[in-house]
Amino acid sequence: MMNWKTNTDCCDWNGVTCDHSTGDVIGLDLSCGMLQGTLHPNTSLFKLPHLKKLNLAFNNFSNSQIPREIGRFSKSLTHLNLSECMFSGDVPPGITLLQNLVSLDLSQNSISLEPDVFIQVLQNFTFLRKLSLQDVNISSALPSYINISCSSLELLNLGSIGLQGKFPGYIFNLPSLEILDLSDNNVSIDEIPSERSLLQKLVSLDLSYNLRIQHHVFIRLVNNSTLLRELRLFYVNLMGSLPKSPFNLTYLTYLDLSRNKLNGTLPSWLFNLPSLETLYLSNNMFNGGVPFNTSALPSFKTLSLSQNQLGGQIDQALILQLTNLSWLDISSNNLTSQWELDTLLSSLTNLEFLDLSYSGLSITTNNATTHHANPNMELLGLSSCKLNEFPVVSLRYLRNLEFLDLSSNDIHGQFPLSICNMSNLRELYLFENSFRGVIPQCLGNITNLEHLLMYSNQLEGLLPPSICNLGRLSLLDLSNNSLGGVIPQCFGNLSNLAIMNLGNNDFHGTIPNTLGYRGTLKGLILKGNNLQGELPNSLSNCHYLEVLDLENNSLNGTFPDWLGGLSNLKVLNLRSNMFHGLIATSFAVDVSFQSLLVIDLSHNRFVGQLPAKYFLNFNAMKHVIRRSTMPVYMNIAGIAYYNPVVMTVKGLDLPFGKIFVYYMIVDLSSNEFEGDIPNVIGNLISLKVLNLSHNNLKGEIPYALGNLLEIESLDLSCNRLTGEIPKSLAGITNLEYLNLSENNLVGRIPEGKQFSTFDMSSFQGNPKLCGFPLPNCSDHPQLEDDEEEEDDVYNGFTWRVVMMGYGCGTFVGLLMGYFMLSTGRPKWFNEIADVGVHLIRTRQTKRRYIFIGR
Repeated sequence: MMNWKTNTDCCDWNGVTCDHSTGDVIGLDLSCGMLQGTLHPNTSLFKLPHLKKLNLAFNNFSNSQIPREIGRFSKSLTHLNLSECMFSGDVPPGITLLQNLVSLDLSQNSISLEPDVFIQVLQNFTFLRKLSLQDVNISSALPSYINISCSSLELLNLGSIGLQGKFPGYIFNLPSLEILDLSDNNVSIDEIPSERSLLQKLVSLDLSYNLRIQHHVFIRLVNNSTLLRELRLFYVNLMGSLPKSPFNLTYLTYLDLSRNKLNGTLPSWLFNLPSLETLYLSNNMFNGGVPFNTSALPSFKTLSLSQNQLGGQIDQALILQLTNLSWLDISSNNLTSQWELDTLLSSLTNLEFLDLSYSGLSITTNNATTHHANPNMELLGLSSCKLNEFPVVSLRYLRNLEFLDLSSNDIHGQFPLSICNMSNLRELYLFENSFRGVIPQCLGNITNLEHLLMYSNQLEGLLPPSICNLGRLSLLDLSNNSLGGVIPQCFGNLSNLAIMNLGNNDFHGTIPNTLGYRGTLKGLILKGNNLQGELPNSLSNCHYLEVLDLENNSLNGTFPDWLGGLSNLKVLNLRSNMFHGLIATSFAVDVSFQSLLVIDLSHNRFVGQLPAKYFLNFNAMKHVIRRSTMPVYMNIAGIAYYNPVVMTVKGLDLPFGKIFVYYMIVDLSSNEFEGDIPNVIGNLISLKVLNLSHNNLKGEIPYALGNLLEIESLDLSCNRLTGEIPKSLAGITNLEYLNLSENNLVGRIPEGKQFSTFDMSSFQGNPKLCGFPLPNCSDHPQLEDDEEEEDDVYNGFTWRVVMMGYGCGTFVGLLMGYFMLSTGRPKWFNEIADVGVHLIRTRQTKRRYIFIGR
């Protein structure tokens, strides 16, 4: 609009079209015009009565709604494009007046369209050929039938508009339809019309991201749409197998059936389609071999077969014929071939993406001189490919590589210096190999690096200071090596660092007090080192921290109460350190630890009462999470990542590679806690593991623990608990491990379906406990009154005198006791007492046997 001058004819302005016979403005194209602000209702735009085409796409009207005055163009407007204008609010009902429209595009705005207005457009816009409403919020189910008048519709884009329920089949009856996009809704397509004439002009069909498409619907759509060029059915719960007989898809260039439940073997016709360039079949259940045809290999550019169960061999010579290939992903399969990396890269010079990880392929490298470079290669995944040598020569030419994964192989030798030349590298995965030696200083040259994972190698020595040059680093894992020295203070300057794992190394000294300086940490794992001192208060700034794992160090001090202020903390592991003292609750108790899923303070020296006030706030443990059919892992910084944390579960120290979001653990064992077990623990109804063993707890087991219906492992052993085992525990059907041994429990073991599965080890060391799996209560000698208590003296009164008091009345008993003590226990009085005790004991024994008989 820079040449719009008021002293010139507006018909000569950029974007303005006039009727040369009348001089009227009939077209206005201001797309990408950098317009911003509010589109006012009184703007001169609405004073153009002969306007036929209006295009305001790709401008910024973020503070504006579509003006209702748009209806003024009812007699003239044929083309209206308001896409990506950042409009908000409701589409004015006046839009239904524009019944001469041939093209209407309201897509990708933050606007809502009433369902009845949408239906009126379908019913009344008889000239409409293009209708795009992508991302417009309708959020409704379409009626089972409407009379669509826009039979000339060629393009219909209803992607991401919130459609629900069963999708009506009449949409597929539009005879002129060429492009149909129903992606990213909540509909199921169970039936479509059976007419052979439907969708015969269709060239592009996208039904991805919907609830379900029936297999017979898929077959009918493909059989009828012989002109199809693009077919996208990603993630639509499509089940069954692909037909063995070929479809007539001569023009098909793009096919995406990934992320479904398709099974069976791959039909050969898939690899014989003459025009096919892109094929996505990943994340299905296909098995068998890959039926490449040497005489009719298509001109593939993209081939993705990952996450299936494909087996057998794929001849590398066939792959080398796909000279146009830019994307090859066959990861996570069961193939058995052996490929040579140098030959592959030098032959397929157009490759940009190559992932062979976990494919079953054996990859070798001869490190021969490579004559061809792959200048556009961005990703190379060779994880678990049986590599035993670093491919120095092949990688030398991949200067634009952004992602390199050589993990889980058997690569030996020093850290490869050639990696330092890959200045565009963003993600580097070298974990689970046999790299040895020191980390080179030149690693700091890769300043774009965001993820660096080199755990489980044989690296040693000090961390190079240059590692602090990696200002974009967000994920750092150097665990399970032999690295040593002190943790550099400069780590606190890494402003994007979200996860740092230096666990299981030989670091010593204190935890740097700079780590919380930026406050970006979400996961800090320093377990298995020789760290000393107290936790630095700087970590209290890490308000996003979700995982803190400091297990197995020599850290000391009292429990840091400021941890309660980390509202996002989900895993707290201070196991096996030298923390001591009371667990204070001086922090704002009503808001602490509300997100906690796992807490392990075991094997320290904590004393005093169990922290009941903290238990009150474990809100994340108070609601049972519905189990998913697939395991749901806790993620940190958007990554389902967590190196093993050791937890005592079911009597064994078990490593958890990843934490399930519904596996909640409280372990306070092997400390010096005393007092009663708080009833409030019974409110943590989603607990899976509770371990309070090896403390000095006393009192009875709370009946409220029977509320822990999700619990699988309960260990209260090696304490001083008394009383009977609550019958409420017998109602926990999920309980797989129970240990109440080495306490002072008494009485009968409760009967219950789950209790019958526990052996003697769950209850041993409680002399007054009986019932299965221990001896029967009727045969249990310990149930009789203990003989050894007969001669005990309590406050100057013997047991015999107390029994006499029981038989003769309290006052008489006290009087006899005083008389006996003052006279030195005369023999005659002692004999009288013996007779009384014998009578009372006989009576109690009879009562006990009567009770047992019941």
